[in-house]
Amino acid sequence: MPKQLCGVLAMIGAALLCLCACAVPGSGAQASSAGQQPSASAPGFASSSSKAGGEARPAGSQTVLPPEVVTDPSADPLTGLPRPEGAPEGTRPLAVMVDNLQTALPQRGLQAADLVCEAVTEGGVTRLMAVFSDYSAMPQTGPVCFARSEHVRLLLSLDALYLYVGASPDAAQLMAQYLPDSRALDGQDRAEALSLDPQRGQETDIELCWFTDGALFSAAAQRYALDRTLAGPARAAFQFVPYAGEKRRLADGSAQEVYLRFSSYANSMFSYHKETGQYVKYRFGAPHLDENTGEAVTFDNLLVLFVTDGELQADGTGEQSGAGCYVCGGRYERIRWMQAAPDAPLSILTDDETMTLAAINPGRSYVAVVERSMRPYFRIDGKSVLSAG
Repeated sequence: MPKQLCGVLAMIGAALLCLCACAVPGSGAQASSAGQQPSASAPGFASSSSKAGGEARPAGSQTVLPPEVVTDPSADPLTGLPRPEGAPEGTRPLAVMVDNLQTALPQRGLQAADLVCEAVTEGGVTRLMAVFSDYSAMPQTGPVCFARSEHVRLLLSLDALYLYVGASPDAAQLMAQYLPDSRALDGQDRAEALSLDPQRGQETDIELCWFTDGALFSAAAQRYALDRTLAGPARAAFQFVPYAGEKRRLADGSAQEVYLRFSSYANSMFSYHKETGQYVKYRFGAPHLDENTGEAVTFDNLLVLFVTDGELQADGTGEQSGAGCYVCGGRYERIRWMQAAPDAPLSILTDDETMTLAAINPGRSYVAVVERSMRPYFRIDGKSVLSAG
């Protein structure tokens, strides 16, 4: 073949290769010619589609963000129920840390909370976090205790104020990075939000005798100029079923009794009462009482979240995700969940690859964050409903 023809064919082949490279979205040639990488809504995550319905859009090997929760301005953001008459609007909710040692029982204020989170901390002990939409109406609540990172992530997802007494190193690091001082009140330094119960002090350690209430916290929040006003619409805890409609019947099976184990020290059990449509909580083999009411704590929704697939960094940042179960109305469904960053919304997803938000029935909710090693002990009606992995 003449040398001239070989040269022409080589030039044509090179041109075709360049055209193919430019035609591939996100190719290395295209990115380098632009002088920058393609943008995303957050590092390592794809931006959401602008289509109606908020469907997430894949971006190669990047994690796909779930759609945003749709909120009803007439509904309470923590329960999905109609806002109580006279309830303030545009005010941040309040999250209060509550000790959960056996010597701290009975606690106060849990039954009045709109949402309660339980997570294991040091030594297999769990701590509770009670969240109130209207903290001005909060009854006496406590005993107030240390901040922990597991709870900090949840309160950040809700844009909440935070009341605690002292903080673990990992929680302090998370708060320093993500929670402004104007949204947190440490009762160790600012004790005006707390009151001591001297009667209880005669029976247990003094650190288990500090409580708060709506009047105390409201006065302290004003004194220390806490940022009590939301910058935009309230962030709903979940994608709630509209309260005016019918509750959703969960698909996977019956759930009359739920048992979850946090550690060799701590476990929780729930029993469904058909008459009320609620789950009664048990702790240490006995009903978990609220001292304010003298009765057991109850919930409409139970969400058990196992931390299994997360890319959590040593400082508590990064993504958390995993499998779990949603329990309501005497039935359960398997779910997936994720939180892209400590201050990102908590997304409860259907148990498939569609990245669809699971519809949660309106009501008071209990959220358990459980380590993956405890998955084999999780039981519904005495049966394992999740794989051990």
